[in-house]
Amino acid sequence: MTRPMVAEISATALRHNVAVVRQRAPHARIMAAVKANAYGHDVTLCAPVLAEAGVDAFAVASLEEAETLHALRLERPICILGGPFAAEEVRNAAARDYLLVIHEQRQLRWLETHAADVALRLFVKVDTGMHRLGFAPDRLSAVFAALRHYPRWRVLGLMSHLARSDTPDDLFNRQQADVFAEAMACFDGSTAGQHSLANSGGVLALPFTHHRWVRPGLMLYGLSPFAGRSGSEIGLQPVLSWRSAVVATRNLTPGDWLGYGATWQSPAHCRVGVVAAGYGDGYPRHLGMGAPITVAGQAARILGRVSMDMLSVDLTEVQAEIDAPVVLMGAGGAAVEVLAARLGTIPYELSCRIQARVPRRLVP
Repeated sequence: MTRPMVAEISATALRHNVAVVRQRAPHARIMAAVKANAYGHDVTLCAPVLAEAGVDAFAVASLEEAETLHALRLERPICILGGPFAAEEVRNAAARDYLLVIHEQRQLRWLETHAADVALRLFVKVDTGMHRLGFAPDRLSAVFAALRHYPRWRVLGLMSHLARSDTPDDLFNRQQADVFAEAMACFDGSTAGQHSLANSGGVLALPFTHHRWVRPGLMLYGLSPFAGRSGSEIGLQPVLSWRSAVVATRNLTPGDWLGYGATWQSPAHCRVGVVAAGYGDGYPRHLGMGAPITVAGQAARILGRVSMDMLSVDLTEVQAEIDAPVVLMGAGGAAVEVLAARLGTIPYELSCRIQARVPRRLVP
């Protein structure tokens, strides 16, 4: 690799963030969410560190993601949060002993047709008010009645998802928790009691949502689920440091235009650096003009439009030459949360945007 682009992934930060989960939810088991390629951080790098740090299981979104994780041989249960997406996935999942989440009647029919005589471990997802996935509470009696016909199926527990844990004071969190508690009271005896509700926001701020399993995702990568607060402000360490370098410099005179669309005109003599990074790498084009960036350890700003492979930065007040290191986002640079807020989006989206052509490298 000669292009000066890398996303560094900190093993120390991953381990620290797992310890924060343990501190916040000391009586729960940790099911680490590593879906979407570990939220863009590279599951093949992150999952082994998370296993070594003591997480108890992993959560993914699909069978394909489960297979990638299985190949790492980390000896931890793998839970497919979306359950089977097609009938033929059922036996494949059973052969690997993946934990399946079922959330609709069609999936139950697939299990009955293709795995009636197969040992399965299941979670039953209940819709507690998010109205995305899950059986309505008044359907659970029928679901459990059907499950009882298959003695080789073990229902580990109920599962649901919090819709507003990013706003912990919202009463909707308590409403969802109450619906979940009522379902647990009714069906706990039909399960192994391994219920799960809390995501990162729940782990950090809603202890009444901590049950046998917590499912942290974003916080494992050092990012905050709460608007207006960075991960570092709540005791987390950023795992990602997305880095590049200055590959050219330009001296502009007053009136010179810069970049695609000639959207920025120099008001005075200035010095510009060209950085090897662009929207083709996943750096958002709409961050653009004025976005914070760090060059040679100094605060700088982006000028003009972000192009596919390059962006321009103001070096007028920055001591930096060609090959000077640049931090696009993350540790050592602008916090992912800050850039997400600038775009009017969430940290999840920014980290997941980083493209496969950006090499990831595990650092201590």
